[in-house]
Amino acid sequence: MKKKNSILLIKKILPIGLLNRINRVQFGYRSLFLIFIVGILTFSIWILNRIGGYFQFYLFIAKSSALIGICLLSLTIFLSLRWHYIESVFGGLDKVYKAHHLTGQITMVVILLHPVFLILRVFPNWDFILLYIIPGLNIPYTYGIVSFFLLVMLLIFTLAIKLPYKIWHLTHKFMGVALILATWHALVAGRDIIQYPILRAWILLFALVGIISYFYMLFFYQLIGPKFKAEVKEVKNIGGITEIKFKTIQKKMNFHPGQFVFIKFLNLEKSFEIFPFSISSSNSEDLIRISAKRSGDFTSYHLPKVNVGDNVYLYGPYGKFAEKYLFEDKDMIWIAGGIGVTPFLSMLKNQDLSKKSKINFIWACKDENDILYDKEIKEIIKNISNIQYRVWLSKNVGRITAEHINQLFGIREDIGTKFIFICGPNQMMMELADQFIKMGVKPRNIIFEDFNLI
Repeated sequence: MKKKNSILLIKKILPIGLLNRINRVQFGYRSLFLIFIVGILTFSIWILNRIGGYFQFYLFIAKSSALIGICLLSLTIFLSLRWHYIESVFGGLDKVYKAHHLTGQITMVVILLHPVFLILRVFPNWDFILLYIIPGLNIPYTYGIVSFFLLVMLLIFTLAIKLPYKIWHLTHKFMGVALILATWHALVAGRDIIQYPILRAWILLFALVGIISYFYMLFFYQLIGPKFKAEVKEVKNIGGITEIKFKTIQKKMNFHPGQFVFIKFLNLEKSFEIFPFSISSSNSEDLIRISAKRSGDFTSYHLPKVNVGDNVYLYGPYGKFAEKYLFEDKDMIWIAGGIGVTPFLSMLKNQDLSKKSKINFIWACKDENDILYDKEIKEIIKNISNIQYRVWLSKNVGRITAEHINQLFGIREDIGTKFIFICGPNQMMMELADQFIKMGVKPRNIIFEDFNLI
């Protein structure tokens, strides 16, 4: 059992997700391109400045990994910005967060090389080894040691331990501290940075981008980010779902179907925290609706305490899930898993739905108690001829597969020509995506809404 847990831990820490083709297409190639460019530029600036200097293998690896690691750590923090331009580059904020996650994994591997090769260089001289691993023995080294241990702890909290959202969110606030300490360590202990002004300017520039990004998200995003003040107009507890409707104050928030917002509930405890929720209403409606499954600490214990008249801030909107649905004319398959139906509810209310090509829509739930929006969906589509809708109850017939969907709708022959939209549990989405790819669907034609922060 311990061996199995260790293997699972290693898989979580290392960027194993890149082995999956759909991950590489969705966000991996763009992430790796950015990482490669940052790494090769940093290495080139460093090596060109020290041409003619002596070469020692262990020191060479230790220094280059430290310099590249600082720049990649800064890039990791930069990717945590909820900036619409970055979202456009990656095709959605959920993809940006996946890229942030992947870049953090690779950054940790790169930074790990620095102390490892420093230790190998002086081994077995324990006087020097202790300087590299024990804080306080050497002040310039201490900054680097604390930064490294802090990054290791953050990695473990993020990847290996399933933390409640509020604790995970709190731990992430220390990533900028790790960058500041690492940068200061490089400035006071890195001889090459001290000796070469161009290299020093490059590292400081990159570190500054990360540090500014860190302070913006920590202190200024909630003040000057894209926010709309709104008032709670209706609260319903339907089965295992809390449904809340808001009306914006002063200015209207325009959004596309399938988008989501971060919400700060001003009248609840822990109001400094903001949480992401998909919008399940249409932009043409007066009220903005969210539908949240009561599954975590906040959604189970705090969200049901929201009252009519409470004030909130809506940050956003974000997301590119429905972009191809809105702007391209192609037959589609919509697959919702559980509460993953929410972006589709918004998409169904699009006024141009009847003008779209054929849509096969299936909603997979555990049992009848979960299909709380079944009547609403049927009411919306009752006069629309180009959409076929089915419900799949896994308790009765097992887990949904791509083959089941083919059989239900009879679409095997032209499956490769369709766009496939999937929103639901991560495991379900990945399994279905792999199955559709084997049937001939191109990965770029499979669109996820995978906003899994942790």
